[in-house]
Amino acid sequence: MKMVKILALSALLSVGAMADETLALNMSQMENGLSNVQKGFLYNAPALIKGGVSEIQKANALFHNVDASKKYLPKDKQHMSNIAFNAAKRIDSASADLLKALNKKEYSKASQSYSEIVNACTACHAVVRGW
Repeated sequence: MKMVKILALSALLSVGAMADETLALNMSQMENGLSNVQKGFLYNAPALIKGGVSEIQKANALFHNVDASKKYLPKDKQHMSNIAFNAAKRIDSASADLLKALNKKEYSKASQSYSEIVNACTACHAVVRGW
């Protein structure tokens, strides 16, 4: 019986550690995408902007499911997984708008969409981190 409890506890700890590792990797990818978009604007490099948006969209997919998002949030914040889900939807919308504006060479509008992406990230972090 003790062995079963030990195995169950090990499995739970392992899953929790993998979730933490996944979230850290995901946030790193998101940050890299945001950085590339910003550099693209600063250096007038639309290809870098598009690549950054692609990175953001890929990383953002982790939060496309409310229930799946729960496991990546701190235990005391898991009941707020809808906030991560809503932020992900805002990021999807703003990144699509950014690409549309970029393709039309409406750089100011594209920059505003980038700000919307950052605002969505910040709104989620404010809740999750308790800012």
